[in-house]
Formats: sequence, C-alpha cells, structure tokens
Amino acid sequence: MILILKIAFLNVLRNRRRSLITILAIVFGSVSLIVFGGFVESMYDGLRESMIRSQLGHLQVYKKGFSEFGSVEPEKYLLSAETTRQIMRIVENQPGVEIVTSRLNFSGLLSNGKSSVGVFGVGMDADQEALMNSSVKIVAGDDLFTEDLESALIGEGLAQSLGIRVGDWMTLLASTADGAVNAVDIKVAGIISTGMKEIDDRVIRANRLHIQNLMVTDSLTRVLVLLEKTETTAAAKLSLEKVFAAHQLDVEIRTWSDLAGYYHKVVRMFTSVFGFIKIIVVVIVILGIANTMMMAVMERTSEIGTIRALGNTRSEILALFLSEAVYLGIMGGLCGIMLGVLAARGITAADLMMPPPPGGTEGFPIRIMVVPDLLWESIGLGILAAVISSIYPSLKASRLKIVDALRFV
Repeated sequence: MILILKIAFLNVLRNRRRSLITILAIVFGSVSLIVFGGFVESMYDGLRESMIRSQLGHLQVYKKGFSEFGSVEPEKYLLSAETTRQIMRIVENQPGVEIVTSRLNFSGLLSNGKSSVGVFGVGMDADQEALMNSSVKIVAGDDLFTEDLESALIGEGLAQSLGIRVGDWMTLLASTADGAVNAVDIKVAGIISTGMKEIDDRVIRANRLHIQNLMVTDSLTRVLVLLEKTETTAAAKLSLEKVFAAHQLDVEIRTWSDLAGYYHKVVRMFTSVFGFIKIIVVVIVILGIANTMMMAVMERTSEIGTIRALGNTRSEILALFLSEAVYLGIMGGLCGIMLGVLAARGITAADLMMPPPPGGTEGFPIRIMVVPDLLWESIGLGILAAVISSIYPSLKASRLKIVDALRFV
C-alpha cells in the first residue's frame, strides 16, 4: 500500500497540467464556500449583536408569567421598585456582567397638535442605556440625559410622519397602570435610527421617571442584562435562575435568543440558501474533476495495461487512482483555504457597502469572517468531491483487460 501511495504521489507531480486543472476546480469550490459562508456568518453576527445592543440585551428578567400573559394584561406583571432593586443588586454581583438596566414598556398616542400617531416605546435609565445601545444611531440632535427629565428620542420614520424636528414639544397620551388615561409633554432631544423601518416608524425612548409619571407607577416591566460575551448567555441564565430561586424571587428569565424571532427566521433562510449553494458548487467541482479523471484514464490506458501485465491486481489499480484523487483533494483544499482566507481579508479591507436589506433603513459594510469550521469543511468537501468524481474513472481503469489496454502502446 505504501508503494501505491508513493506511485500515486509521483503521478500527481508528473502530470502537472492535468493535476493543475483538477486542483483549480477544487480551489474554486473551496474559495466559494469560505467567502460566501464567511459572509453569511458575518451577517448572523452583525444582526445578532445589533439586536442585543439596541433592543434585547443578552438576558431579560420579568415577573413570572409575563411571557405568557404580559401582552394581554401588562399592568399585572410589572416588577415592583423593591424587587427591581433586589434583582439589579444580584445581577451586578455576577461575573461576566457588563451592564444592568431597567425599562418600562408603554404604548400610546403621540400628537403634534394637528395629528396623532400610535407609538410604542420604553422609559429607560439614560446613563445606562447610553452605554448599552451602541447600535442605535442618532441622526439628529443629542442623546438623552437623566437631568433632562422631559426629553425623549423618537424614530426617524416617526419624525418624518409628524413633521417633527429636534427641539419640538409633543404630547404623549397613554394608559396608566390602573387603566386611566394620562398625558405628558415631551421635548424631542434627538432623532434615532435602529436600522429597522418598522421600529423607526413608531418608537419613542424617554427617561424612565417621566414615563413612570405618565403611567402613575413606580414599577417596571423588565431588567435587562448585557454580558461581556454573547457565548456565556446560557451559562449566565442558569446561574441567575439558581440565585433568584435561592432568594425566592418570583421572576422568569428570557435570553436574547428566546426573543429574537426575526433573527432566527433570517438564519433559517440563509442556512437553506447556503446549503443549496454548497450542493451546486460541489456538483460543479465533481463534474469538472470527473471529466479530467476520465481523460487521465484514456491517456494512461497503455500504462494501466503495463501495470496489470506486471502482476498488479484490479483493486491495486483502483487504489492507485483513488489515492491520486485524495492527494489532489488535499492539495486543492489547502490551496483553497489559503486563497479563501486571503480573499476574505481582502474583501473586508476593501470596505465595500451593501444596500439596505428589506425592512432596513441603512446599508452595511461587507465583512467576511474566517470561520475555522468552514475551513475544515472546505478541505473535507474538496477531498470528498475528488474521491467521488474519481470512483467511476477508477473503476473503468481497473476493469480494463490487459490485452485491450496494451493495444494502445
């Protein structure tokens, strides 16, 4: 077997043109998978972190039952001020926690005196949110400050629909915690973009105390936790659940993944697309290599006859051609990895921009992540494609009769 491997390696080096064509086919497949797969992974990463740092945080703590009944009767599932303070003290003492903040959800009507638009939003701690919401872009005006109690940030689409400018005073109408109707004036401190049009058309972000005054309550909807690393989300949730149970707190925890339905739909769609592209690339590579290997068998018919005449068995001929395919797959895969990584780095460094996605308001730079799993997958697919495409030519070569093969000498 060692002799067959040596001969196969020498044959690969001897037939340079044919070997180069085969290697280039594998390189094409490997680079395609690395670049497109890296682009898809960068999209997943960017969308995930954008949602975490603009809306969801890594963990959200609610009063128990909120996820099931909170949308119907939100006023019954608010966290009291004391419970909120206790939760925040516990979370702040946990390892790997970056930011802890609280929010009060609300919905209502925003009026400029002539027309009104239905809105939703949050009352929040301005200082903490300024650190957390790195993915929220202020397109006009300034950020919120705690001392400017009546100030608020509104979505870009909402500002356009009501003709709002920075510095304008608006009236915000909403239901209180006990079901009455209340209104407060707000001053537009800034106009923001979250990158999602549906949100920008309706969103308001205001100081927590002002919204609590509007809703006549000191309770809050949720506590948000931003971790240092997204990968620690599951472990942090389990740890907090144990601590909360030990303190007999009647709360529930939901991760960003539990709340990010849109993200999971995007992932499922692009995973299907990437899988389909993989199949197309592999088929193209297999057909290209199979054509080259069939030509190799035809050109080496006399050589095969000579080898068989020297006493080599059909299985040894089959092993010889398959070994050559493995060598070509390894060489092509390694070259593909190197060129794929260079292509990924080059495209990322070029700072090319993509147009806004459906439902989005801003384009984003093209980033190609170098994913180790994809590198291994690309070399594996290269070897697999080379072997699969060589099976039929190898069988054909091994079944040649000695007499017929020697006629080509």
